[in-house]
Amino acid sequence: MPPSITSKQTQIPNFLETCLAFAKVIERHQDELYQLLSAYETHETTTDEIERSIETLRGMKAELDPIEHPLQELTLATFFPLNLPLYSIILFAIAPSVFCRAVYVRPPEVMQTILDELWDLLDIKRFFPQIALKNVPRHIFVELYAAESDAIVFTGKYENTLAIHELCPQSLLLYNGSGINPFVLFKDADIDLAAQKAVEMRCFNSGQDCAGPDAFFVPTELADTFIAKVGTILDAVQVGDTHNPETVVGPTMKQTYIAELKDWLKHTRDGVVYGGEIDEKQHLVHPTIVRSTIHGLDTNNFHEFFAPFFYVITYDSDAELETVLLSPKFKERGNTAYGGYGDKANFLLYNGKKTVQPVLISRDLHAVLSS
Repeated sequence: MPPSITSKQTQIPNFLETCLAFAKVIERHQDELYQLLSAYETHETTTDEIERSIETLRGMKAELDPIEHPLQELTLATFFPLNLPLYSIILFAIAPSVFCRAVYVRPPEVMQTILDELWDLLDIKRFFPQIALKNVPRHIFVELYAAESDAIVFTGKYENTLAIHELCPQSLLLYNGSGINPFVLFKDADIDLAAQKAVEMRCFNSGQDCAGPDAFFVPTELADTFIAKVGTILDAVQVGDTHNPETVVGPTMKQTYIAELKDWLKHTRDGVVYGGEIDEKQHLVHPTIVRSTIHGLDTNNFHEFFAPFFYVITYDSDAELETVLLSPKFKERGNTAYGGYGDKANFLLYNGKKTVQPVLISRDLHAVLSS
């Protein structure tokens, strides 16, 4: 049976009022949010997250205005990401809940406690009673919730999302992946600005961000200067306890990220030109710069870093750079600036048809399920 459609005049205005009220709740509880989130992320990240959350809630009208005939009574299963818990609640649970009778959220194990606490602190159940946390193993969540849902939101590894689809082939799958997000310098680059922005981007949320650049392409003649300037900035970056507001890089939340990084380093250890320290006991990955060259570069060398790692790849000509950026394995990860147009970057999958494009849940639910 196709999803039902309701009147825009009643459904969306009520939801928008709730979003505005919830934004005020977040504002009132900012002190408590800093205290709660500081166990999980840096003070700087929390500031950014709170601001983005409030802005998104207050801007929800612009997202929903284009929808003429909103769906209702959908069921949605969300496999929650590992970072930015408050902002992710809004993007992957609250925003689509306007069309749903039920939204089931499965947090990663390391995030279960903090989401429970956020639920209580912000009284989310009162504002959005259709959203429910399900702290169960992945296979149980798939069997009881995802397999029965109209749509599934998955954020994570490409291989894992295909496995989910095999178990839930009847559901619309909305995949939020990640790309190499190349940071490219040319010969006329402002090196000071580039170094500053490189550190800001790669160290945001302690390097645990899907939009963080996993490769820095730098002209060979600028590489020494760029690396030196980045290193000077990193000298002042504080690493440690996220309860300290001055900390820029805190613990890596998932142990497997550290294990994968150590394995990658085995093959690139000779290229480390700054840092390289990993404190496994404290789960701290210190800022590190690895230098390599584009000559003979294998696209399998690209690793998705969830840590403050700067993989600097030098190149001698635009032709060399173009060869890598246009290679099939690079393009499948999406190399259009914030476009997500890559087979392993973002896509919709429904009835055997894959649509590769950036994901906007409200738009894509209607584009696929209303047809």
